[in-house]
Amino acid sequence: MSKLPKPHIFKPEDSKPLRWGIFGAGWISDCMARTAKINSNQKFIAVASRTPGKAEEFAKKWEIPSFHNSYEDLASREDIDAIYIGTLPSDRLEVALIAINAGKHVLIEKPITMDVSEAEQIYAAAKAKNVLAVEAMWTRFLPQMDMARQLMNEGTLGEIDLIISNFCQANLGVPRLYTIGGGNPIIDMGIYPIALSQQFLGEPDEIHAFGKLHPNQIDEETHAFMTFKSGARSNFVLSARTALPHWAGISGTKATITFGTPWFTPSSITLHSTAFEDPGETWVDPLGMPMHLGLIHQVHAFAQYVEQGLKEAPLYTHKESLANIGTALKIGNLIGTRFK
Repeated sequence: MSKLPKPHIFKPEDSKPLRWGIFGAGWISDCMARTAKINSNQKFIAVASRTPGKAEEFAKKWEIPSFHNSYEDLASREDIDAIYIGTLPSDRLEVALIAINAGKHVLIEKPITMDVSEAEQIYAAAKAKNVLAVEAMWTRFLPQMDMARQLMNEGTLGEIDLIISNFCQANLGVPRLYTIGGGNPIIDMGIYPIALSQQFLGEPDEIHAFGKLHPNQIDEETHAFMTFKSGARSNFVLSARTALPHWAGISGTKATITFGTPWFTPSSITLHSTAFEDPGETWVDPLGMPMHLGLIHQVHAFAQYVEQGLKEAPLYTHKESLANIGTALKIGNLIGTRFK
């Protein structure tokens, strides 16, 4: 008999489709539009970009009916329920407030901002306007992460003792990451291993870190070690200059889980006993939505939350979002990275 629980999967038929607008016509918005077109019943109505010609090109590519060169023009439309924000991190406070003040629900790409106080402003504005605001930490909504939470909550793992992960992706050729306001690897990429650790262990009591900086003092690589109130430990390697298979594991006193690579996308989960070299039992995601096609899980969850009248995501609360940004900033400061 299987010891692995059945995953909860957010399905398109479980809620009414929303009418979406998109702010920003870059790579991540492209990923979102692609998976929505293939895997969803959500309706993408319009896209906006301040870069001349980009919104029109994006709309044509993904057969989106309308495009705008102004975020304000898109936000003012009455046929838009929600806006996905895929602009640069440095712009997200400004553009999120444009959408929120127009009464639109917002799904804001991670990192929601590069400053805790700015994120607090976004969430406070959303609360005042009575709209749903969610940071797009899409890994939280993946089936294998739901299974991991179930295994922890039902006691199968025992007490969590150690979490280890890596996110090593050769991104030296991505200029945005080495531009002030473009994300910084420790926030843009590091938010994944940080969010994994803090999802299961809460905020750390103590952090140690060292790293390697780019010539302009923005981080290229980080090695972080964290301890928690329970006595658990977590460590991760984040590198934007090297490439390794993206691996993660959670060790408990009774059992251990490992995730397939890349662990932060739709992949697999294996439950192991604590016996030496136990091959374990593996569940492999059968949905055929690898890599960034998996962004659609959070979209379907978002649509359900809107229908339920929620103002934040139960699987990724505002408090958790703020805590993850805060930890990323602390680690960045420990290694001397430049944020401004």
